[in-house]
Amino acid sequence: MRNIENLLTNREKDVLELLLNGKTNTQIAKKLTLSTHTVKYYVSSILFKLKVKTRVAAAVVATKYKMQQTVLNKK
Repeated sequence: MRNIENLLTNREKDVLELLLNGKTNTQIAKKLTLSTHTVKYYVSSILFKLKVKTRVAAAVVATKYKMQQTVLNKK
């Protein structure tokens, strides 16, 4: 499993968290006070770094990572 903590910037993690909550680019832009163009750039960067092609795939990778971290922290 990819280590998202080291792979993504803090801002990319912010965008990914909102993406995980089903937010659109416009909603993410408003929440983070960014332009939608900037959000699109961050989403593209996240997809590239996670080696996936869709927002859903990025959400799956992030969810798997979160679950893995939860399990590891319980040990």
